[in-house]
Amino acid sequence: MIYIGVALMCLGTFFALIKRDFYLKIHFIGISDTVGSLFVVLNFWEDISRTVLMLVILLVWGPFISHVIARMYTEGSS
Repeated sequence: MIYIGVALMCLGTFFALIKRDFYLKIHFIGISDTVGSLFVVLNFWEDISRTVLMLVILLVWGPFISHVIARMYTEGSS
């Protein structure tokens, strides 16, 4: 599952490099990095409480950071 996660992150980065629109770039990177990192974290089941905590943190902070970056871009350009 690590390979799936890394492949998703690389695919999102590749599509972000191709697109010109900032919002499409942040969309590709935000989703692919969040889902890719979830796949990477799912491989570490030695300590279930830490794994669940890491999953929750990733599910909250990934979209939040993407939203903050997009918000700062729109407020800075006006």
